Amino acid sequence: MGMNSALPSAMWLPFGARMLRARSDRGLSRAELAESVGVTDDKLREVEDAHCRPARSLVERVDTALGAEHRLVDAWAITLQAEAFPNEFGDMCELGTHATRLWEHQPMTVPAFLRTREYSRAILEPLYSHVGPEEIEALVDDEMADRAAMTGPDGPELRVVLNESVLQRPQGGPQVLNEQRAFLADLIKAGIVSLAIIPEETPSHPGLGGAFRMMEFADRPSMVYAFAAQGGELTGDSEDVGHCRMVRDAIEEACVDLTPESELLCGHPSAE
Repeated sequence: MGMNSALPSAMWLPFGARMLRARSDRGLSRAELAESVGVTDDKLREVEDAHCRPARSLVERVDTALGAEHRLVDAWAITLQAEAFPNEFGDMCELGTHATRLWEHQPMTVPAFLRTREYSRAILEPLYSHVGPEEIEALVDDEMADRAAMTGPDGPELRVVLNESVLQRPQGGPQVLNEQRAFLADLIKAGIVSLAIIPEETPSHPGLGGAFRMMEFADRPSMVYAFAAQGGELTGDSEDVGHCRMVRDAIEEACVDLTPESELLCGHPSAE
């Protein structure tokens, strides 16, 4: 516990990773960059590992040395603001990839990081009916990048609980749903995700408060993201996280695990 309290919140993990990538892209060793900005190698390691909150003056020197054109300074300011007022955080995907374990409850749709491209498009088109096809495809591309990061070898241990209706609703048509269900079966078979559903006949549904994500980290306190129609709310408050943990436990009590052979994944609705 002492180690956790001494570290910045997990929101600094994406910033540290961004700084490391910027240095790697320039082909500089940590020692070379440290010398050019006037700090020790150990100090830069602390920043890249998110073991400290760097001073703006240091970030400005690193930004200049790496030719980052103020992007690192902007990311530093956003992270500092988000840590002080942790509502919606723009790096939710990257924050999730730094978690050791990610648990998510989704009552309406398959999570973005488990979607096929066609299912993603079928979800996004009605939500963004005011934008053109090019913008929709850009959003789909973002979700596919999210999926690659979250389900890749460096992603967290994934546990997802859906309402049964999510896997029965033919969003985009029966063929789109068939392919989405088959994709989920493949992910389960590969050990990439553990998936469960809350049956429709559950008399006391414990997850009616809405969709939320719990992220557990190796050396930081857990964080919760509550989804909303527009954006969401991120919190690391111990009381809020504790409440969500109780809801999670109740959902786990009510859910049924799926296997690749489960009827919901293999008993596809017939295409018209």
